[in-house]
Amino acid sequence: MPAPDPSILAHCVAIVMAKDERDGVALMRLAEKLRFAAIVADSPALGHDRFDHRLVFYLVHFDFDPEAREQLLYERRHAGSVSVSFAPVILFLRDATPEDIQFNIELGFDDVISVPEDGHVIATRLAAQIGQEHLYIETRNYLGPDRYRMDKPGHHRKPVEEHAELTILRTPEAGVHIVRRRVVAKRR
Repeated sequence: MPAPDPSILAHCVAIVMAKDERDGVALMRLAEKLRFAAIVADSPALGHDRFDHRLVFYLVHFDFDPEAREQLLYERRHAGSVSVSFAPVILFLRDATPEDIQFNIELGFDDVISVPEDGHVIATRLAAQIGQEHLYIETRNYLGPDRYRMDKPGHHRKPVEEHAELTILRTPEAGVHIVRRRVVAKRR
């Protein structure tokens, strides 16, 4: 599989989420350097319908505590719009440890990027969210990327409840498309 092309971000919208204006501006500057087509600050007045059939990224600043991160993920994943519910939500952490990254992946972020990091590396990681299939899990209490995708090879967790595996594909031409949906029964 060829390496993701960072220029694809020029077809995407970045919605920046930060607790204060200064941090939001810093994250908006990063989004500009990554060459997103449009960059906006998250706001209740923003409305989700205007992003239907667009590729949207949520860029989240590290200043949110874990409970606030969990809440913002829940709100995005249950927005009622496929373009928003399955949009990549990327958390930027300052000097993150492997444990910090693992914790936030299991919380439900699509990617967790430790900063500072090279801009090309960040753009390539974001571009990896586009043009290839991603596995999302839907349970009674969770909708988001497979939280256990970072497990060591050969380590398989048994499903504790019935869930659906949704294979999604994001492209600039079609936006977000659910390619497959498979129900997985609880194992005994």
